Amino acid sequence: MNASLQDTSPLVGIGFRIPIARWTLANLHRFDVLEITVDHYIKGGEYARKTIRGLVDRIPLVLHGVGLSIGTDTPLDEAYLDGVAEAVDDLKVASYSEHLAWTKVPGIDIANLLPVPKTRAAADMLIPKIQRVQARLPVPFSIENISYVFDFPDAEMSDAEFFNLLFRETGVGLLLDVENLFVNSRNHGIDAGAFLDQLPAGVVTDVHAAGGPLIRRSYLDVPFHADNHSHPVPQQALDLLESALDRQRPGTVILERDNDFEEGDELLADVMRIRRQIRETTMQERTASDGQAH
Repeated sequence: MNASLQDTSPLVGIGFRIPIARWTLANLHRFDVLEITVDHYIKGGEYARKTIRGLVDRIPLVLHGVGLSIGTDTPLDEAYLDGVAEAVDDLKVASYSEHLAWTKVPGIDIANLLPVPKTRAAADMLIPKIQRVQARLPVPFSIENISYVFDFPDAEMSDAEFFNLLFRETGVGLLLDVENLFVNSRNHGIDAGAFLDQLPAGVVTDVHAAGGPLIRRSYLDVPFHADNHSHPVPQQALDLLESALDRQRPGTVILERDNDFEEGDELLADVMRIRRQIRETTMQERTASDGQAH
């Protein structure tokens, strides 16, 4: 294999979850990396903290958050950010990522990831907060595209245009969730291919993959694709991973699973599918590169 292509292959792993901690440790050799949810470390109690700390120096770790609520139009929660900084130091992680979303309003934790209006005003609110996170932490910071049930009607930009504005102004990276992109393409008519094509080369630092059910209810006009991390990764999401790898070199690809944990074989099968997709894409790139050389 071409060394330059091989060296850029992402590490493949799963999101570490306390309910399957023993299973994960028994299968640790099957993963290149684990993603730690920082909220589980900050708020999970002594057992969770001790278990997570036990992973340090055994396998590479990256850090991911769900509680920063960077999209709330209020100052950042500095106490929460201090907790993230402590986790970065304790766990020797290589990077930190958060959702481009809001989950709180003053005094209320909504406990759901909600979209940010794609307007210049919203970007002007986000930019200094992204820069504050970057200044506070000694590791690279990336923001994740979320799946959303609704979107604000007064958007001034597409999803890609909004992300690109934030990239240009701050240098923040993108954690590309290919399942979220697939879900939004089906639920809201987002052109997933156009989204990927509009991203600057090299802006994707990491990738998430997951799966969820198709919800059919009498009160729904059309079926709804839910992103609840309970199912195998759909092939359409892996196809988007293949497309992204044409111009992106993420450091990690993380499989997320938050429900139906007993299906350990499904997790391992998905990890193998992700690795196969990466390998096939790399081989295609090598073949194209060899052809150009001749």
